[in-house]
Parts: sequence; structure tokens; C-alpha cells
Amino acid sequence: MSCAHSELRSGSATSQVDLRKFSAMERSCYFPLRWESTGDQWWYASPIDLAASDGHYDIVRQLLHLDPNLLIKLTSLRRIRRLEALWDDDTRFAGAAGHRAAVARSLLLECECKNGTENTLLRAGYGGWLLYSAASAGDMAFVQELLDRDPLLVFGEGEYGVTDMFYAAARGGNAEVFRLLLDHAMSPRCSTNCPDGESAHGRGGGRASVFRLEMMSRAVHAAARGGSVEMLRELVKHRSDVSELPTSMDRPCCMLLQGEGSCRLSSTLWPLWTLSTLTDNQGNTALHVAAYRGHLPVVEALVAASPSTLSAVNRVGDTFLHSAIAGFRTPGFRRLDHQMDLMRHLIHERTADIQKIINLRNGAGLTVLHMAVVGCVHPGLVELLRTAPSIDLDAEDANGMTPLALLKQQLRSSTSDKLIKQIVSAGGV
Repeated sequence: MSCAHSELRSGSATSQVDLRKFSAMERSCYFPLRWESTGDQWWYASPIDLAASDGHYDIVRQLLHLDPNLLIKLTSLRRIRRLEALWDDDTRFAGAAGHRAAVARSLLLECECKNGTENTLLRAGYGGWLLYSAASAGDMAFVQELLDRDPLLVFGEGEYGVTDMFYAAARGGNAEVFRLLLDHAMSPRCSTNCPDGESAHGRGGGRASVFRLEMMSRAVHAAARGGSVEMLRELVKHRSDVSELPTSMDRPCCMLLQGEGSCRLSSTLWPLWTLSTLTDNQGNTALHVAAYRGHLPVVEALVAASPSTLSAVNRVGDTFLHSAIAGFRTPGFRRLDHQMDLMRHLIHERTADIQKIINLRNGAGLTVLHMAVVGCVHPGLVELLRTAPSIDLDAEDANGMTPLALLKQQLRSSTSDKLIKQIVSAGGV
């Protein structure tokens, strides 16, 4: 890392960020800068995130001069995944991935050594970030350039892995980039399981077969998550390896239709009524997964295709409503607004559909209202459920506790006091 940092510091050490240009950039792009996540947390974008996603390499460069440690933040996979969910998936900011790739390429060029022997950014271990950025933008030329420098970059570097590369290519929407990465990953020269030139019929055939199946499994799941209809259709139709995937993975491919293209993928590749009958190793249907992830369009499509799945339960007795509530408790980053939009839609627009299951208890004896008040996962959610038609405010769990009783047992706060008053005023005991 120090090599790349020293290369960046080779310019003016006293360079200052042009605040007027930065302010103008903010006015022109209107990127939202903070979001509420689950667990009563907030996540904030940093100035270098904003500058890179808007394609301002000069500002990125000056910020790195001021604090070289910002390179860690700029290249963090965890942060990039959040930005993809917050900015890239919004059609207003469709060019954000391309801008980040352009910034990555400019940074790569600036870190070239004078004698042309090596690149300090690649030597410092940022090759995985560069390839991910190029693939997510669908930049074929940039991807090819990186693979020409080091074919093994397809397997990632640092926190980036080969599945991340496939996922980025699927998000980028360029099928040629996806095919290029997959071909490199399947190439014998890139496989550490087989020596160069050793075929599947040679003495390493067994290992090569396992390796190819693993790469195919990762490619199929990444294509599904990234919403690449073209590549998933091609993999399913033309790759014999895919037939073995359901037995090699614990959950069907449809369970991973979680991205922006999930609804389009499900309607294109499989009949929705077929998807609704599939379950994973925990008994979750596609409706459970979509509700947990807060994907309203997918929930709507699945319910319309098979209304009977509304009452389906998994192995612990959770309905899809229980899964939707559980989505508020996920420890990782989650778009809380999407989760709330889903619940509002179900309560207000699907009243007749959910009134039969809204008071059902799961295996632990909890209704959805019990789950919502435990830990006060979100005050707005409890209030929304309280106003739902046919909700039973006095339902008891396996220990004979009502939601109000559970609230009173918890550590008192202004939020819990407000919820207690609301439930009491609505007739809860």
C-alpha cells in the first residue's frame, strides 16, 4: 500500500481541494448522502465516495494527497456494495459505476512506474478492486487490459473473490465481460487444480471436474444476484454443469434472485408458479426470501402468481410476514425505506390477503407484532402494525405474554413509552 501512496504523493504535497468545484458537483448530481439502516443505525457517504461516483478524478486525487488512507475507503468492497444499493440501483445515478471505473483507470495509469516494469497500485494489492470496478461498469477494454497484465486477477485479490467478479460483471450488464471472466476462470492455466495443458480426461480429470462445477455454481448464482437475464439463460440452457447445481448447493438458484433484476429474471427463466413452490434448506419459499430482502416487486409478482403461498411456513413456523419483520433485524446494512415500503404496501394494499395470517404464531409462539416490539426494531413498524385491520393486540406468545407486556418488560425509553401509550389507547392490555 505504501508504494501506491508514495506514487500518489509524488505530485504537490500541499495541493488543496477545490471546494468551489466540489460544491458545484454536489448541486449538479444531487446524490443522497445518508441513509437509515436497520438496527437504528445511519450510514453516511464520504466525500471521496461522492467524488469517485461522479467521475471527478481530480478531486479524488487531491483527497488522496490530503489523506492517503482514504484509498482504503475508496477501494473497500463493503462500501462499494452499499453504494451500489444506494446509488447505482437508482436510475437517476445509472452512470455511477462507469464513473468509478474511470477513476480507477486514471489511478492505475498514474501509478505506472517510469521504467514501465510494474504498476505500484497492482503491486500494492488493489488489482481486485480495479477488476471489480471495470466489470461492474461493463468496460470490456479495461477488463481485458487488466487480465492481460495478470490473468489470475479473475480470482480476485484481498477482500475480492471470483464470485465478486462474476457478480460485478452481471451488474454491469455486458455479457461479453461476463463470458470473458468465466472463460478465464475455467481456463486450465488459471486453475490451481490442474497443471497447464492437463485436460479433464487426464490424470487431473476429477479435480478439474470439481473445479469447473464450482466455478459454474458461482457464475450461475452471481448472474442471478446481479440480474443478468442473458447470461443466466445462457448458463441454464447451454451448460450441462448447471443440471448438477441444485444438488451441489443448499438452496435453489431462484432463492438468490435478490437484485434489481430479480422480478425480470424470475418471469423470464422460470414460471412464477414454479418458483413459488421451491424451498431452500430451511424451508423458506421464494416469497419468504423476497419479503426478508424487502423486494416489493418480487413479492407482488409471486403473490399474484400463487396466492396460496401467503400462508406457507418455513421449518420454524414463520410466514412470509414473519420474514419481512426479521428483515428489520439484519445486522448488516439494509435499505430501511425499502423494508418499510413493503410493509406499508402489505398493510394498506393487501389487507384482505394478510388478515388471515397476521395473527398466526410461529414455532416460538410469536406473532408479527410480538416480533416487532421485541427490541423495538422500528417504532414506525410497530405503529403500522397496530393500525392494521384485524390485528390482535392481545395475542399471547408461548409464555402468555402480550406485545404490551413484552414492551413493559424492556428497558424504558422515550420510544417504548410512546409505543406503550399508543397500544393502550388502541385497547391493548
